[in-house]
Amino acid sequence: MVDSPGEGFVEQEWLGREIRIGEEVRITVVIPDPRCVMTTLAQKDLPRDNGVLQTLDRHSRFRVGDGVYPCAGVYAAVKVQGEIREGDRLSEI
Repeated sequence: MVDSPGEGFVEQEWLGREIRIGEEVRITVVIPDPRCVMTTLAQKDLPRDNGVLQTLDRHSRFRVGDGVYPCAGVYAAVKVQGEIREGDRLSEI
């Protein structure tokens, strides 16, 4: 999990950008992360909740491949490997 300023799905603004994490790590944010019905299933003490996927469908839909999907999070390609530590800052290059 990354703390970031702003509300909502701020990671979607990073698509196509190169990001630095801490002093060493560099990633390029490639595509949004499509979500499926698994996000609605009960998890430990949390009940089944169809609202999770419905909320993504209303507020965070993106074209991925040949379709448009509800998305949360992003996939990234590692450009420079390194160690990430708790509290490391995230910044655009």
